[in-house]
Amino acid sequence: MKPFQQIFPGAQAPAMTLEVAHKSGRIPQGKYTFLECFCTRPACDCRRVVFLVIDGKMRHRAQIHLSLDDEGPFSGPHLDPVSYQAPYADELLDFCVHSLNSCPDWFERLQRHYGEVRELVDGTPYCGKPFPLPGQLFFRAMPSPDLESSLRESLRHDGRLCGSRVRPDAGKALNGIERLVELSLQAGADASVAVTIALREELHRHLLANPPACEELAALLAGLSGDPDEVQERAATLRLLRHTLDFYTVEAQGGLPGARLQMQRLQKALWSRVFHDDAPAALQHDVIAVLAEARVTLIPELERMISGDVFPQDVGEPFLPGVMKRFIASGLVSPFVGADEILGLFTLSDAEMLPGLVWEMLNADTPLLRDIAALFIYNADTELSRGVARMLAAVEGGSITPETLSRLIVTRNWFDDPVRGSVDEVIGNARKARVACAHMPTPSEVSVLAGPLDGAGNQLFYAVAPDSGGHAGGTVSLQEGGGVAECTLTRLSSRTEVDAFLAAVRNRGCCIDSSLDYLNLRIAHALAQGNEQGRAPGHWLVRLAEILGCNRWKAAPLDAGRELEAMLEEIAENSPLFLEPTEQVASLEESGEWCRYRALFGGWKEEGSAVTRVVGGTPPDSSRNVTAVIERLCDQLLEQKRQTLVDRLVLQALWLKSSPQAPIAWQRMYHVAQAMADPSIALKEIPLAVSVAKQTLKAYQARTASRDGAEGDPA
Repeated sequence: MKPFQQIFPGAQAPAMTLEVAHKSGRIPQGKYTFLECFCTRPACDCRRVVFLVIDGKMRHRAQIHLSLDDEGPFSGPHLDPVSYQAPYADELLDFCVHSLNSCPDWFERLQRHYGEVRELVDGTPYCGKPFPLPGQLFFRAMPSPDLESSLRESLRHDGRLCGSRVRPDAGKALNGIERLVELSLQAGADASVAVTIALREELHRHLLANPPACEELAALLAGLSGDPDEVQERAATLRLLRHTLDFYTVEAQGGLPGARLQMQRLQKALWSRVFHDDAPAALQHDVIAVLAEARVTLIPELERMISGDVFPQDVGEPFLPGVMKRFIASGLVSPFVGADEILGLFTLSDAEMLPGLVWEMLNADTPLLRDIAALFIYNADTELSRGVARMLAAVEGGSITPETLSRLIVTRNWFDDPVRGSVDEVIGNARKARVACAHMPTPSEVSVLAGPLDGAGNQLFYAVAPDSGGHAGGTVSLQEGGGVAECTLTRLSSRTEVDAFLAAVRNRGCCIDSSLDYLNLRIAHALAQGNEQGRAPGHWLVRLAEILGCNRWKAAPLDAGRELEAMLEEIAENSPLFLEPTEQVASLEESGEWCRYRALFGGWKEEGSAVTRVVGGTPPDSSRNVTAVIERLCDQLLEQKRQTLVDRLVLQALWLKSSPQAPIAWQRMYHVAQAMADPSIALKEIPLAVSVAKQTLKAYQARTASRDGAEGDPA
């Protein structure tokens, strides 16, 4: 689940807010914003939305789930049982329910946003079953689902739910520690940070409410054999033991009454049940390792028995937070994946802690942690990106790894001046410390596919290149005015998977083979637009550049006039017949029919209050009125966006030019772009502009008819 503003960074969509002038009930004074979060998993049609409620200081206060169909076990609205909820979260839920019932426009906007997200993720217009009409549903607060159901739902959306991890007897009713072991077994050692936190919170509640639980945990450990079939179950139980030791340690340090006694009680239970003659030696060794990693003060009986070489000495990074130790223990090797895990953690936690953690990671002994920390310079949060740049300049040059040095050299021209100055300082410090620069290999082959610009000026790119013995499939979403909206990578282990990836891409809305040169050009434009917004492109674009061997990407804004001149020179040299006046006229006339290519121009229409102001004055109830309205749309609405239309047509022409499979001759698109760029030509004289005006009017009429029909429905 990602916030709508993160999926569409340039969107100006309003957010539902609650203003509390004075303390109301348990809700403190302040402003509370309900951020809309949507699923971005390809081909998923869960039809759910999650509200992340934050206060004026951007602190997480509640997480609410809602089904857009109001049916099924996760319909809601209800509080998420696996996320942190403030003590007054139920009152925030009540406000959410009241707003949904009293503001049907909000629910309609949620449905529309869901469709927009699905279209962006899947590459085709959303074609799911019709949503209920706003005002047709009556919402009520629902109790939160049980943890097991929520966990399985979270794992399903992580794409990692694996039945092989569940024990053969998992169907029987389980209680207490047995139930928690079962949940840990389902989640696995590589569970996401959010799922891990949820399991820990459930364990903590159980330990507080059931003091004998520590003895129950020791008994479960003692009952495990050395059978290979129980390896995963033993690992899940040991994870639970580690969490329990951490919990009692923290609570004892915080002064919780009875916490020290409970720690002793757990150790005595381990001593009597695990460390006896009949217990498997492997199990005893595993428990010793957990005790060592937790660095607890041992009771005398265990301390006397655990001595010498039996006790492990190397237990990793003792001064880093527990989540960092979990990364190392899980064998995480990609700093890019590690950065994602950290970001996931702080989506559900206090983001104000992130800069401090980044600084601690930059000074860690482990190179992987330093590489992860350095990637936060590419974060879209301007303040965080610039802060990390200053941190990198402040650490010793010798602590910069060769991989980070290479990334900073390759990407220095991605940034605006404040960050670029710090990056240059980091590079200088590393070179003075004689840090070698990691080599960026050039791939033997690269396949690039690109879709057309949609009605909002956004564009999707796909690239496939060799990577680590297999291939990687990259997806880049460029947003007009916002730069790089998202970049993702998919591991393709075999040629069959590569072919399937490319086939799926080619089936998406006129996505055609393109060129690396065109991708490079569009990335340059996107980086420049991102700089205008003070927004870095995200660390996965760095990884894509490494895979593609693109070490010269540089922020450079689109110069439509220069591109038109270059296209004119190429036409004059290679296909001069296209410069004949008859060809120019034919190109303009043909452009009026381009909207039949729905994937190319089907979405080129305007929406919003500006359309209402132009169209609403004279209802088009006759052909004369229709013509008048279309002319007004051209003169009053599209004229204001003329330069934007020119830019889009130039980019569309370059897209066609980059492909051997272009559905329209790029030279014809050039002529239309050139006419659009000529202010002496009225837009109502350009057939493509008239076609866009017609689509705008048609969409307005459809929305008006739908709204009038809904108002007239007695239901």
